[in-house]
Amino acid sequence: MKMGTILVCDDSLFQRRILTSIVKKNGHNPLEAENGHECLEMAKKYNPDLIFLDLLMPEYDGFAVLSDAKDQLSDIPIVVITADIQDITRNECMELGARAFLNKPVDHDKAKAVIQEILGKKG
Repeated sequence: MKMGTILVCDDSLFQRRILTSIVKKNGHNPLEAENGHECLEMAKKYNPDLIFLDLLMPEYDGFAVLSDAKDQLSDIPIVVITADIQDITRNECMELGARAFLNKPVDHDKAKAVIQEILGKKG
């Protein structure tokens, strides 16, 4: 599997640090965005191989990013990260084009498996 660029979008600095650490430990290059607007801008600018996206962010949340990404970034796989474990939330994310769904707190092994599965198909 080639080294990939992974955009981590979460309004929580703590959560971004956890995810960027996982990304680095697995040999990939992390980028960070702290809100939905920044996430879309960075995705357009850097064309990452994968986006880890938090759902609950102020103003422009993960649902809005997913909805806009469907039109603007359809070739970039998005993995939703959230503490919301309800099936209705998961289903809505998948309908909006999310490729996978990880619960918070993020489990390192599950995140690694998702990265390998998605980037393994790309490379």
